[in-house]
Amino acid sequence: MLYKNKIKVQNILKSAVALMLMLTLSLSTALSPLAKAEEAKYTWKTLTSAPASGATGLRKMYVTQDGSKLFIQEKDSSHNSNLWMSADNGATWRKIFSKQIDLEDGSLSADGSKITLTSDDGQHLYISTDGGQNWTEKAMWATVSAHNTYVRVSPDGSFLAGCSPDTTITHNYAYATYISTDDGQTWTQKSTNYVGCPPYVANNGMLIAKNGGNIAKSTDYGQTWTETPGALNVNGISSFSNNGNNVLDGDRISFDGGNHWTPSNAPIPSNSQIVDMDISEDGKKLFIATQDLTSAEGTLLTSVDGGRTWRVEYQNLGLYAVMSSDGSKLVYSYDDISSGVQATRYRVGTLPAAQPVTPGSGAGGTVTPSTGSTSVTPGQKPGKASGRLAETGTSTWTVGGLAVVTVAAGALVLRKRL
Repeated sequence: MLYKNKIKVQNILKSAVALMLMLTLSLSTALSPLAKAEEAKYTWKTLTSAPASGATGLRKMYVTQDGSKLFIQEKDSSHNSNLWMSADNGATWRKIFSKQIDLEDGSLSADGSKITLTSDDGQHLYISTDGGQNWTEKAMWATVSAHNTYVRVSPDGSFLAGCSPDTTITHNYAYATYISTDDGQTWTQKSTNYVGCPPYVANNGMLIAKNGGNIAKSTDYGQTWTETPGALNVNGISSFSNNGNNVLDGDRISFDGGNHWTPSNAPIPSNSQIVDMDISEDGKKLFIATQDLTSAEGTLLTSVDGGRTWRVEYQNLGLYAVMSSDGSKLVYSYDDISSGVQATRYRVGTLPAAQPVTPGSGAGGTVTPSTGSTSVTPGQKPGKASGRLAETGTSTWTVGGLAVVTVAAGALVLRKRL
């Protein structure tokens, strides 16, 4: 009798071992792309042929939605305002605009085919509808000097949004919105808000303005506005994704337009202020640029998992960065004083394309990446801890009522009898 029971136990153990081996193979296959996802990070290169190498030449930088084109707006020693474009990750550059005028700001559609540039005095608007090959100066909506501000292009290029503040009102400016659907030929005045001109424009007619900690939002091309005082941190550096859903506000993140918040876990250096930040369309790629209040040294922080983990990428003087809306490309400039003469240098970071993560046979959906190792360890992830394999790395089953099988990063361990 004892012998038969022993044989029975051995058979159960053999079945358990066979099951473990099968699970090992399945999990190894399933977790292989997961490991790659955890290791995702920007790879960097220094741009040696970028323009604006002088101390004061750089004005702005822009990146298309998919990161395929980079733009640098600069002013040369002859007082020409120039716009340069690179379509090969910064290896070569082509000057696509040059005029002896002071430019304030620019905007481009998602693919870079439609570009607008506005002058400092608010009286000149230049627009290209063919990626910068040809330019046309358009009339703007007001004639009073300095009352026009920048023009924004919707991601799909279907409309332009402009704005004029009424500076005759001493305490609360009224910001009037203007919309053009014919590339600046004609403008239609919409309603006003008392927060600011909208720097964020979405395809569906959503406009977002911010000023200090206040937000004004319109979902009907500026016809009506909803203002929310105190919705943001008062430093005014917060950033919205192109669709308006994701908001990075320094120490916190919102994925519903600012209605609910969760900590960003960003390891902001002590004695530093945030000078720039951005968040991708999917809410996973983030960057924050800070500046030390004493040394003026800048620090570039990045996260590719929605703020769960962060990396310190670089620390340089005069750091300024921009990111493509899909998060695949991150460009930053810094002040190089190594030669004794201040010069602007550039680096471009590229994030590897995400690999599809498919579970083993019989499972549906996708695996959520776990927290990977980084050079910075932030605080505990906010919210309730998850018991999913992808987040904890462990999961437990009972095999034939005999033992507990624990999966830890693809390794299987058979624990004691229950």
